[in-house]
Amino acid sequence: MRLVIVGSQNPAKVRPVQDVFGQLQPQAVVVGRDVPSGVPDQPLGEEETRWGAVNRAWAALKLAEAEQSADAWGIGLEGGVRLNADGNGWLFGMVAVAHSGKLETVRTAEMRLPPPVLARVQGGEELGSVMDDLLGTVDVKRGVGSVGVLTGGLADRADVWRMGLALALAPFLNAELYGSEQQTRPLSML
Repeated sequence: MRLVIVGSQNPAKVRPVQDVFGQLQPQAVVVGRDVPSGVPDQPLGEEETRWGAVNRAWAALKLAEAEQSADAWGIGLEGGVRLNADGNGWLFGMVAVAHSGKLETVRTAEMRLPPPVLARVQGGEELGSVMDDLLGTVDVKRGVGSVGVLTGGLADRADVWRMGLALALAPFLNAELYGSEQQTRPLSML
């Protein structure tokens, strides 16, 4: 049996992982578990966001391996904001997949944040809270996300995570083509 643990219990992160792994193996068990990201609640910049996803993936894999020894997977999804030199801020995500001591990371699509939202995020607030306050939504980060609200429903947070996860899985699905090019890091480095 394939056991996939997502390093979060947020349904907006768990559902897309269930969708993707459900296509790969319908009997796969996908569950969310709270694990530390090791980064602030609102990561800023690509490096901080990547570390959040990587930390979540390795911690989730460790939990999955403790529950079963075969076919354990750890998934880390971390949303972040990056700033351009021109002052614009961009919402994006990082996806990390850990399996059998190997790690793959992918950066998702991104979208520019509205200036009033960016100003508050730069002031230290978490994006989901800012969106809820400005738009009158409730816990938007556990649903369609800022992407869903800002695109008028044309795309949502789950769409972004599904695509990122599918891309991150490519080296695992095509190991003969990728060879040993996957990133590796011993689990002891958590």
